Amino acid sequence: MKGWAGPKKVVWDKQFVGLDQAKSKSDLSIFDPVYDDISENSSVIKLWKRQKAKELHATKAEKGKVEAIVKEEHAIVDVDMLADDYKPPPIRRPDELLQNEDDMEQDAVTWSSDLKIPRTMFNQLQKKTLIVKRTVQMTRNGKIPTMYALVVVGNGNGAAGFGEGRGPEASKAVLMATRKAIKDIQMIPRYDDRTIYHDIDHKFKATKLLLWARRPGFGLRVAPIIHEICQCIGIKDLAGKIHKSRNPMNVIKAVFEALQTQRKPEEIAMARGIRLVDVNHTYYGATRPTPQKYGRR
Repeated sequence: MKGWAGPKKVVWDKQFVGLDQAKSKSDLSIFDPVYDDISENSSVIKLWKRQKAKELHATKAEKGKVEAIVKEEHAIVDVDMLADDYKPPPIRRPDELLQNEDDMEQDAVTWSSDLKIPRTMFNQLQKKTLIVKRTVQMTRNGKIPTMYALVVVGNGNGAAGFGEGRGPEASKAVLMATRKAIKDIQMIPRYDDRTIYHDIDHKFKATKLLLWARRPGFGLRVAPIIHEICQCIGIKDLAGKIHKSRNPMNVIKAVFEALQTQRKPEEIAMARGIRLVDVNHTYYGATRPTPQKYGRR
């Protein structure tokens, strides 16, 4: 706080706490580790308004609309306009920022036409929330905390996508990431609907990824994060290694980028000017079809 001006009510974690109650707490960071008094951090509120106006491309005439949105998202309370019977919301500790999966499902994604997929395919999707973490943007006016989430969705039959989202709460970040992942769904080539067509050696930024095709019944012997992605795609037999950087965000992006670099038998046959059956026989060990014999049986 800027200074002591006698007994008054103090705002902790966007809610009012009596002065006697605040003095009885040995560690005041349990209320809010970032802000002491939200009413004194007017510069932070102005920064929120500028960011929201830039995000919505709002004009000066829409200034009141932006202020209302910022007050609703950050639960900003006007100290002078409060009624005597005001009851503050319950205190949220910092460890409650990482919510469990039950809380995240409260804002579940519902089907809509802007997702660009049919409803039948939407009902078959499975979601994997692989990354949820708290980030802080450092500014000269203070810290602005946000939640980051990375989600992978897939139907288990060769279609999958990933998306990233940010929000003031974990549930909103997961919701945004899920919608982006559904819009980014792409078809992943699979050999025999169980493994990849050939071995892959792919590099994405500082991450080097090695994937090997395996025989039926081999299973998934890969890193846990790649195992979750393979379940969404529908890959059942695969081996892999991650070298150098193991940043989860880069690993997920590297897997999707590597799987799209596969060369299908149709592409190899067209490039070499040979028949598709010969490519399958040479590369994948498929037997050539025996010519039919006409005449008496």
